[in-house]
Amino acid sequence: AQCSGKTGKPNIEVIILVCTGAAATFLWLMLILFIRKLRKQPAHYKMGPSIIIDPDEYPLNEQDDLLQYDSSKWEFPRDRLRLGKTLGHGAFGKVVEASAFGIDKLSTCKTAAVKMLKGGATSNERKALMSELKILIHIGHHLNVVNLLGACTKPGGPLMMIVEFCKYGNLSNHLRSKRDDFLVYKSPDGKVVSAGSGCELSELMKRRLESVASTGSSASSGFIEDKSYCDSEEEEEDSEDLYKRVLSLEDLICYSFQVAKGMEFLASRKCIHRDLAARNILLSENNVVKICDFGLARDIYKDPDYVRKGDARLPLKWMAPEAIFDKIYTTQSDVWSFGVLMWEIFSLGASPYPGVQIDEEFCCRLKEGTRMRAPDYASSEIYQTMLDCWQGEPKERPTFTELVERLGDLLQASVQQDGKHYIPINTALLVTVGEQTASVPAEETSTRPVSLRNSGGTWNIKIRPASVKMRSTKVSQTVGWAFHRTP
Repeated sequence: AQCSGKTGKPNIEVIILVCTGAAATFLWLMLILFIRKLRKQPAHYKMGPSIIIDPDEYPLNEQDDLLQYDSSKWEFPRDRLRLGKTLGHGAFGKVVEASAFGIDKLSTCKTAAVKMLKGGATSNERKALMSELKILIHIGHHLNVVNLLGACTKPGGPLMMIVEFCKYGNLSNHLRSKRDDFLVYKSPDGKVVSAGSGCELSELMKRRLESVASTGSSASSGFIEDKSYCDSEEEEEDSEDLYKRVLSLEDLICYSFQVAKGMEFLASRKCIHRDLAARNILLSENNVVKICDFGLARDIYKDPDYVRKGDARLPLKWMAPEAIFDKIYTTQSDVWSFGVLMWEIFSLGASPYPGVQIDEEFCCRLKEGTRMRAPDYASSEIYQTMLDCWQGEPKERPTFTELVERLGDLLQASVQQDGKHYIPINTALLVTVGEQTASVPAEETSTRPVSLRNSGGTWNIKIRPASVKMRSTKVSQTVGWAFHRTP
């Protein structure tokens, strides 16, 4: 009995060890199978646009990891790309002008812009540029967006993204350069006339603006077979050099309309811009403007438009209150930024909130309802559009589709069938030479010389903001800048 008792105890220990080992082996096998399943999961996300998960809730920018890059359609050989001068640079990226040989079938050499990382870039910075590349592919082509032409992603060289080249630079600099060549006056017959060629909406321009409505995504095609909008522009006879032509009020409406069209398209593709401003709008041939976001090509640590808030540097003057305080970015926060962009356009490139210290007090006043007064060249209709974009409640702001309709109506009204120009501007905005100005309060007018090339002389046009109620605030008393406070 003693012997049987001694042999029974070791048998139990053996059974326990065997069971424990079997359980551990089973769990280990399950873990391996689970890991393999996770690794295979991305294979389900190779169906192009179908990768968007609940697009009504999640914007495209937050799903870039699911987007795919098809090298067979977009890869361009580095040895056929000749880099030129630097167009812009930032802390870890730059944009250079380049000649791309054979990037399309229409020309042997095409001028393009190449966005690339600087030497020593981190994996996160490379991932950010690759993410932007995949987003541009998914978005597709549009007249008023800087379009992708190709990319260089293969090992053995730097990651490069090839996009359309816009020879006239950004809109902010262009507007400032035209302050001495801005022509707007009232003709003797009482009509408001813009001098110079301006945004004349030739038959070519009319076709292009109308074609935007039918322009869709072409993400499924690459640089080899595509004919980009830039190509069609280059085929046409070059229009007058924009450096030499004068700027008109009609141009300003035209720029605003085109940006709204581009943003309407981006919104339809579930893409949130987050940094919409005149510095991120490029000017191409035929007065066509294109939305871009050269974040890698701007040193935000040196750019005064980007203000430190916590550990980040943000373009606070262009940001909606919900983006500043709650870090909520939506298409409607882009609408707020569009209102500030319109203010830039109709002030000819002035910096928003001039003379105002951009600090916590500024942010609080913005949240409480303090708004900028109308810029010098904005009519009551234009300024009201800005105020609508600056509604505190995001849902109360107009959509980009509604903005396109508003600005399109203004633009259409400025072009008559007989070829003459009429700008639907508040008559109080302009006063002709020799006209009585007693009805215009002196404190609400400012006189600036406007050159008239046709007559060879100079007129003084009295300009005042649209007739809206203004309230003096502590800020306006300090800097001499009137603000409008929303009710």
